[in-house]
Amino acid sequence: MSLIRPTDDSPLWVHHLWMHFIVLIWGFTGALGRLISIDALPLVWYRIFFASGFMLLYALLTRKKFTLPPKDLVLPLILNSAIIVIHWITFYHAIKLSNISLTLACLSTGPFFTSILEPLFFKRRILPAEILLGGGVVAGMLLLFGSVEGQNIAIAVALLSSVLSALFSVMNGRIVKRMPPLDISFWEMSLGVLLLSVFLWSRGQFIPSILSPVGSDWFYLVLLATFCTAFAFVQSVRIMRYLSPFTVMLTIAMEPVYGILIALLLFGDSEAMTPGFYVGVGMILAMLLADAYVKRRKRRKAR
Repeated sequence: MSLIRPTDDSPLWVHHLWMHFIVLIWGFTGALGRLISIDALPLVWYRIFFASGFMLLYALLTRKKFTLPPKDLVLPLILNSAIIVIHWITFYHAIKLSNISLTLACLSTGPFFTSILEPLFFKRRILPAEILLGGGVVAGMLLLFGSVEGQNIAIAVALLSSVLSALFSVMNGRIVKRMPPLDISFWEMSLGVLLLSVFLWSRGQFIPSILSPVGSDWFYLVLLATFCTAFAFVQSVRIMRYLSPFTVMLTIAMEPVYGILIALLLFGDSEAMTPGFYVGVGMILAMLLADAYVKRRKRRKAR
């Protein structure tokens, strides 16, 4: 058993702990997005460009050869690449429209959307506990949104990012059963670079975008791409071999907690929100944790 790098022989709780560590790393992405001065599109381009480059470097150093995906997985990989690119663009755009706290609070609704999408992809019925989860999450969202004013566009963009995150997680939950995690991550990042490059070029923004970083942007971009993307992304995909998409998304729901605390520590009053906001976030997380507890008890009884 290894806590440094969990293996197939590691107990389930080790994979859960490792997933929380990955989510803690992701908690820094919001802060890095705010520290980086460039717009969301070039920010995401550099994030996936550097990430795919570091994955390639890792493969060369370890003499690993990336395998080509099966023909029937090419289209799902392209689609998932587009989904993760748009997810990150909307995530950083929402941060620049509002702040880290509001964006991450909206992102905490990911398990709610996953509970709707997962039964469709894995052809199972929606459980009563998930219906209750949805009602509690919606109530928390209404309380949260009622505590902020003039942020409708930012909220809409952040919720779209949450839906895309859930969709990406569910789709990768199927792909990971047929390809190694590093291969999936490399192809999705590389295809994402290609797709976003074509989009920027078609709008005449490619050259201005790649020339937009200045000064400290480069340091934060490299940190974002290596530790918070290449490493964390590969590990999160690998963990999907041992944890269900809903469990993964449930753990990811802790990202707002980690991210908001990090933002408050780094940026102080500019990230402070009203008491109603935190009550709403707390209600959403309480519903998700209660649902996880109910499902765990059902699994134990079924054994």
